[in-house]
Amino acid sequence: MKAVVFGGAEIHDYAVCRPYLEGAYVVCCDNGLSHAKALGILPDCIVGDFDSADQETIDFFTGKHIPIRTFPTHKDETDMELGLDAAMEAGATEVVIFGGIGSRLDHTLANVHYLLYLLRHGVKAKLVNEHNVVQLIDGVVHLEGKAGDLVSTLPLSPQVTGITTKGLEYPLDCATLSLDDRLIAVSNVMLSKQAEISVEQGYLLVMQCRD
Repeated sequence: MKAVVFGGAEIHDYAVCRPYLEGAYVVCCDNGLSHAKALGILPDCIVGDFDSADQETIDFFTGKHIPIRTFPTHKDETDMELGLDAAMEAGATEVVIFGGIGSRLDHTLANVHYLLYLLRHGVKAKLVNEHNVVQLIDGVVHLEGKAGDLVSTLPLSPQVTGITTKGLEYPLDCATLSLDDRLIAVSNVMLSKQAEISVEQGYLLVMQCRD
């Protein structure tokens, strides 16, 4: 089952969201409700401490028979983590996160790290906005795009070994990337509509980015 989880960071172009919504289980985390309202959709689950969603938006969804899980403001988990837990509890095996890349670097980095949390629970996940599609791999990923698209790969674990790429302008063949070494794999370029990246050991961030 696929799920879409909305966080509260700004989304400037909702067209990027719509291809992911069909048939998806939708979770809104606190001010992620504003994105559901803008898209004209009803979420399947709402979670959060509701310290950022405005009351008008909360009232709009109240009484529409949507499960709402309210948490205290003083808690260990972020609202995004609670939303991801709700998606997994519903049976999601694929998750796309919107509203997770924003002006707060701490929240953005936390959301990147949640990709590891999801991967280790058997869930494939992407962190998406208008300029980035970020995913974490420990095996093989096949990328779809177009010639000239930028692809960057960065290690999330201390070391990632056996990195091999196909269909990128600057190939890697059984390469190793380390957190404390030169990060030589930023701004690679797709040669056609498809590319492949694989690793033998470790966790590798794969980012399709555009300005």
